[in-house]
Amino acid sequence: MMRLISNGEPYVYTHRCTGSENRGDIMTMEGVHRFLVETLYESFLHCGSKIKKVEDSWKYRSVEKTGIFQGLFSSLKQQPDLFYRMDGDSHDTWFYVMPSRDDISLIDMKFLGKSVEKRGILPVLVVGDLWCFDTNGQKNICGAAYAAKFETISLLRDKNNPLPQVLSQKQLIEKVALCWQNLDGDIIETYLDKDFHYTSDAVFYEMSSRREYMNYLRGKFERLKDGSNPIGVQIGRMDGTNDFALLLHQSAYNQSLLVTIKVNEGRITSMRMSEYEV
Repeated sequence: MMRLISNGEPYVYTHRCTGSENRGDIMTMEGVHRFLVETLYESFLHCGSKIKKVEDSWKYRSVEKTGIFQGLFSSLKQQPDLFYRMDGDSHDTWFYVMPSRDDISLIDMKFLGKSVEKRGILPVLVVGDLWCFDTNGQKNICGAAYAAKFETISLLRDKNNPLPQVLSQKQLIEKVALCWQNLDGDIIETYLDKDFHYTSDAVFYEMSSRREYMNYLRGKFERLKDGSNPIGVQIGRMDGTNDFALLLHQSAYNQSLLVTIKVNEGRITSMRMSEYEV
């Protein structure tokens, strides 16, 4: 889950009325969609990320609407709302921002499949959730102040291949440690779930797929192979639990990072990297 925090508090977004909107009016679902795109765009800009809005004439239509007129006059969404590229990446991530998980049915998945194959893009559904300060979260009104959070869901059609062996949580952390010791992402790729999520204190964005994370990790390891920033590796048990974690120490920056994972049936489903004070 992505939340933008500023000075220890949720970042505040202000809705600006446009067109026929008036301050205090309840937002239409089309208005909610448009505002979610704006809030996500603002979040990435605030973090200094490479983000670009896409000019698109597509209009949001709720999946609950049915009938002949919708079938005649609506179409599936092809173009993303935002283009995103992490530092060092050679590919674009396409963000489709929607108010609901069910809105995946509004996206042209055939078009996406061809775009993934031909252009190597990474498509992501970003489900936004608004909380209106003016109404104590009861309803979304125009011209009000909001907090927001976002969930990322990969739209890739990847699959999980059979595991070479089912490892425990400790054994999987040991694989992650070996991966960092050798700067070799192949060591853990097999054990990552296809919908693996990765978060870091240093980055606002939450990755939502194994493919996306491996692209990022391989690029990071290539930059570390010059030996100018050696990484110290240590495994330890988390206080009060039976889970193990990995501690990375970058002597060049006098910085320690804690790596924690969640696992399910021998696969790593998520990973978080946090700053750690030794």
